Amino acid sequence: MLALLAAFLASPLFAEPAFQQLLDSTPGQSAAAPTFEAAFAAPGAPTRKAVGIGLSHSGDPFDIPDFPLQQIASMLKEAGGTHYRPHLPMNEAVPEVSAAMLEKLKAAGSDPALFEALTDELAREGRWERMDGLVSTIAGSGIKLILVVGAGYRKEAPLYTTPEGKQDRVSPDRIGRDRYITLARWIAGAGVRRYGDRVEVWQVENEINVAGICKKVGWRVDEKSWSDKEYLKRLIAALSDTVHSEGRRLGRDLKTTHNFATDVGWKGWVSAAEVAQLDFRKDIGAYGPLGLDIIGLDSYANYFYGWPMHEDKLGKIVTEAKAAAGGRPVWILETGFPGAPSAKGFSEARQGEYFRGAFDSAFGAGADVVLAFGWFWNPRGWYTDNPKPLPWWHPQACEQYWSPIQVTPKPDGSKDVYLGKAWEEFKSASKRWLKD
Repeated sequence: MLALLAAFLASPLFAEPAFQQLLDSTPGQSAAAPTFEAAFAAPGAPTRKAVGIGLSHSGDPFDIPDFPLQQIASMLKEAGGTHYRPHLPMNEAVPEVSAAMLEKLKAAGSDPALFEALTDELAREGRWERMDGLVSTIAGSGIKLILVVGAGYRKEAPLYTTPEGKQDRVSPDRIGRDRYITLARWIAGAGVRRYGDRVEVWQVENEINVAGICKKVGWRVDEKSWSDKEYLKRLIAALSDTVHSEGRRLGRDLKTTHNFATDVGWKGWVSAAEVAQLDFRKDIGAYGPLGLDIIGLDSYANYFYGWPMHEDKLGKIVTEAKAAAGGRPVWILETGFPGAPSAKGFSEARQGEYFRGAFDSAFGAGADVVLAFGWFWNPRGWYTDNPKPLPWWHPQACEQYWSPIQVTPKPDGSKDVYLGKAWEEFKSASKRWLKD
């Protein structure tokens, strides 16, 4: 027990000012008294109709052990959902890049005819079986897909053989930055060519404005490329151009978006100097003109602790993003509030409360689409990146509790499924904001 306490005291959570304030508050009182407006203002009748509400999934779109895709589509539609956002991982279509293909991609970077031939070949012959099923099932159910392409996370990167003869994940500095852009364009373009007749909105990369931080927590390869903003701008511009070019080839006006990280309590991970450089409004100004049609945002203001609840932050960041977006639509592509661990101030009831306030806050500020994150992402616990659930005091403990869904196996082999309070708030928000 003493070891657990010591680990907790050393964690980023304990250093959070809001947590310290909670510790210092009087029992029975909240850490910070709400303002008059916050305490008494109730969501009024919506004054506008939103475009959509839905769910976002994680990097592996098939990490859903308890629910077949058809059931997800049916549950989402029955709840009034309109959108579903999975990743199309690069290594789903291309598990491994051979040395010969790397040489072809190097040449294709300056040879449009070769690049076209490689893209056409991949669109026909890549490993698309599972994605074919996902797109056919979800889009065929009337749900609008937003596919994430070109995301450079470790777990989505194809394998390659290093000069030393070892297998590792591709990354810009490992295979060459220009060649990496060609690789990302190749796989993204083949995906758009295959599914662009059924998918209108394509997200290029993910949280590029915090890529340099994500490498520090192991989500990306730890190398200089992910902190080189000029290089990252080239990557976003190339992916956006690829989507639009494939759209013109298909005779469709395909749209691009990007998911900008806004707040995850980053000061628990990086230096104050690095935190000071994080400004999603400036990032929208830098990356937005590079071919983005829709400005996407995510918000996890309660990532490290559950109190005070920050459900109103969505409305604030939407307002600020709209001011920086140059007239582009603003969508919330991810937001979440975990249902546990209780030691950090999370609970199922508070999760439901968060989503009621978050949906109203975001839609009320002018977001056209709002997506909740991780609701079908392995509801039994976060095992995707860890062999077992993380201890409650771990800074990333929330990751295994995004879903409000609880699945309990029964002795006869069947399962009890409890959807949770947040699911009811999802249904309610759909009725309030999407119905005439």
